[in-house]
Amino acid sequence: MNRRMNKNAFLKELRRELEHLPFEEREAAITYYEEYFDEAGPEREQETIDRLDPPAKIAAELKLEYAVNKPPKTPKEGGVKVWMIILAIFAFPLAMPLALLLAVMVFVLFIVFGAVVFSLGVTAVALVGSAIFVVGTGFTTLLSSPLTFLFFLGSGAALLGVGILLCYATYIVATKLAGAFARLMGSILNRVKARQE
Repeated sequence: MNRRMNKNAFLKELRRELEHLPFEEREAAITYYEEYFDEAGPEREQETIDRLDPPAKIAAELKLEYAVNKPPKTPKEGGVKVWMIILAIFAFPLAMPLALLLAVMVFVLFIVFGAVVFSLGVTAVALVGSAIFVVGTGFTTLLSSPLTFLFFLGSGAALLGVGILLCYATYIVATKLAGAFARLMGSILNRVKARQE
């Protein structure tokens, strides 16, 4: 399976396959496999390589594990994890129709989650924009009707507060949805793998 490869070539390919993981995760994996080879000894290097999965498959499993088990801290990180899962789907030796079905399912769910986050974000921006408009309109009534000005000012402040809260809620929801999505897709992929084995 991994013939015509020595320890250094194996580790170099594994490092290349893991380049999208954070530095700490990547180095922990490389250190683990270096120690694995060291324990086996140089005389059993080829036997060790033959016993291990190819570096691409090892990397796919590590990326999947990282994407599923480490909750994202930002929506952007969540998006990166979703792409790691999509790449993991194609790295595992699944039947091609099944891999395509999973990829389509990931894409559709990603679009649905994205639409939810997008609609929350647009609503938040609209509320903030409305607040600015209402306060601006209130200033036109300042001299003619101070009470109307105060009404507009209070309404604008309320809209601004709700808009800012919704902006923050959008950020939290995007982060949580990305993490939940990554875990869901990872568990589906793990079940498919378990059935195949």
